Amino acid sequence: MDESNLPVNELAKACADSADAAEWQELLVRCAPIASLVAARVARMWLGSAPASSVDDIVQDVFLKLCEGQRRILRDFKPRGEDSFLGLVRTVSASVANDYFRRHYSAKRGGKAVTIGLDDGSSLAGPPGREEIAGVQKAVLFSEIDRKLRSAPELIAERDRIIFWLCYLQGLTAEEIAALPGVGLSAKGVESALRRLTMWLRREMEPRKPENPPATAEESG
Repeated sequence: MDESNLPVNELAKACADSADAAEWQELLVRCAPIASLVAARVARMWLGSAPASSVDDIVQDVFLKLCEGQRRILRDFKPRGEDSFLGLVRTVSASVANDYFRRHYSAKRGGKAVTIGLDDGSSLAGPPGREEIAGVQKAVLFSEIDRKLRSAPELIAERDRIIFWLCYLQGLTAEEIAALPGVGLSAKGVESALRRLTMWLRREMEPRKPENPPATAEESG
């Protein structure tokens, strides 16, 4: 089998049931650049820079995460469109990267996480579904949300998207996010950005009501 010709979704499913070195090498080639890019972006939010050693550590941790539980994330992956596995890799990479830096950061700063719930853009609550949505199901949900956030670059800045995930994936408070190098917002500014994003997401993710078909001549009469 020529692994280089496989779509990434099929390659991920193949690796879920195989330890074939060639297949895993190809998966590494496809996914490592995305994991590196996400790791560098998250590093700049935390540190103001992206040390190569930290980025390399995070990429390694991402692939270890994909192998956890006998490759559970890969086995549970359900394609949601062409190359949708790469979206899942982005989400897993962001989570792993934030965990990496938070281990160091939380040792210096305490505080209970306070975030804005997606079910109510005007109230403060814990991250939605943290208890109910476990493992890859949560990752897939967050991947869909991330795809929605990326679909409107003219409205949703990269900084705001990262702030959103620092809040919902990692549970950082507005004060903790505002203290990170590169954010450039006060705690109230972070809260305002989160409220704007959650309200926008609620509108975007509401089921669309079908439009009424035009009345026929018989119905008009």
